[in-house]
Amino acid sequence: MSRANHLVLAVVVARPGLLLLHRPGETPPAVLPGGRPEPRESPGATAERGCLEETRVRIRAGTVLGREVVDGIATTYVAARPVVDPPADQVAVSLHVAWYRPEQVDLVLPDLPSFVRGAFGP
Repeated sequence: MSRANHLVLAVVVARPGLLLLHRPGETPPAVLPGGRPEPRESPGATAERGCLEETRVRIRAGTVLGREVVDGIATTYVAARPVVDPPADQVAVSLHVAWYRPEQVDLVLPDLPSFVRGAFGP
C-alpha cells in the first residue's frame, strides 16, 4: 500500500487520559497524533515519530491495536505510553495538545473504533 493511502495513529494513554490534538473549527475537533509511514518504517516507529512531530511528546510504541480501511485510507492504531509520565492532573500539553478523560473523548471523537476505545477506557 502506498504511503499516501496509509496512516498510523498513536493511542497515547497516561494517567491524565488520552493524548489528542485540538483542531478548532474542524470536524472532528480533535484527533489522535500520528502520520504517514516512511519507506520501510514500522508502525511503531511511525507512531513515535509522528507523535513527537505533532505534539512534542516522546512516546514508546507498543502493540498494534487494529487496522481499518475507510475511503481507501488504511489506518493502523498503535498503543503507546509517554516516555515520561505526565502528572495525573495535567490537562494541556500546549494550546493544541491535551490529555482527555474517556468521557471527554466521546464528545470529540465519538466514532473511534471499539478496539481503540478499549485501550484507554470504557
